[in-house]
Amino acid sequence: MIIYKYSFFAKLMYRYGNIPLSIFLLIYLGASIIGMLTHWYFIFFAVINIAIIVWLNRYYFKTYKLFPFTISADNERLVCSDFFFASKTVEIKLENIDKITGGIFNGYPTRPVYIHDSIQNITIGFYSSAGKFNELLLTIVKNINEGLYQQLIDKMKELRAGH
Repeated sequence: MIIYKYSFFAKLMYRYGNIPLSIFLLIYLGASIIGMLTHWYFIFFAVINIAIIVWLNRYYFKTYKLFPFTISADNERLVCSDFFFASKTVEIKLENIDKITGGIFNGYPTRPVYIHDSIQNITIGFYSSAGKFNELLLTIVKNINEGLYQQLIDKMKELRAGH
């Protein structure tokens, strides 16, 4: 089995990046609230700050839930561990993967890739642009069922024709 891990910097950013950003946005939210005492239109800045804080933290909580920071892979299975909130280990057989979305499969190589196993009803995400996760994605795509493989190829051709 080959083990894939995020670098220290990537792990730090994906796990704790929302904390300094949220603090920074909360300071601006406080300034907007104080500004509302003198000028009514500062309410728009406050609403925008609240929306960004909520969106940012929802995204990070999704990352905490779906993204393992260590993935071991061979030609038959993935073993995912080092989730942020849980010490669980998830094993997914590559033949049971029924859906792969996001990232390069949607035309955005820097966005995360999501893998779904319908037998266990598990979704796992990872950033293929981080480290050697492109190799992991190649291993997964080479070993999934033929029908899903053909769907992905057709989708990639469609994306390429559209650009």
